[in-house]
Amino acid sequence: MLRTALEFLSGELQSYIARKDAAMFQSEIAVIVSSLMKTDGSFAISGNQGGETFRVVMTLVNLEEDRIAESQQYFQRVNDKVQFFNPPINLNAYVLLSAMADNYLSELRLLSYIINFFQANPVFDEERFPHLNNKVEQEKPWLKIGKLITTLHPVTFEQQNNLWAAIGAKYMPSVLYKIRTITFTDTEPKLEAPPVTEVKIFDN
Repeated sequence: MLRTALEFLSGELQSYIARKDAAMFQSEIAVIVSSLMKTDGSFAISGNQGGETFRVVMTLVNLEEDRIAESQQYFQRVNDKVQFFNPPINLNAYVLLSAMADNYLSELRLLSYIINFFQANPVFDEERFPHLNNKVEQEKPWLKIGKLITTLHPVTFEQQNNLWAAIGAKYMPSVLYKIRTITFTDTEPKLEAPPVTEVKIFDN
């Protein structure tokens, strides 16, 4: 589910930036889903291989359970049995989008396009984006996502400082978005039982 959501958003953002400023970005822009730093402390994104390159790095920095969207245990009837499932877990993802280029002004331009993209598209669902789950294999339907709602998440200077210290990198032009709600559901039933077809009441 997380991979489905972030891969979809990265592809849409890359297409948006290339379309909005084709002369500058069409052949060079890359939106990458990645951590910024490796566990050994080295930079996770490789350097330029000649010519100016523009990158946006999408990094998952936090997850929180969405209690408002909490679901109760549910069931479904299959043939002559009732299958019971544990309730889905609904999570909100906090994603940091960092702009990388050879010069600071280009990074600011990238950052502006990122904000414009989410301002124009605060909601992603299959009605507006029929290809939302195109990369999900048919035999893995539990990886599909229904709807993504994105909101700009403000951070204080102290929170920003703590975030970049935790990442282990120097600050770069970036913006933090909250993406909700990503639902995790195991499609394997926890219990199967015959349906209730008759109720008897006995008097003592």
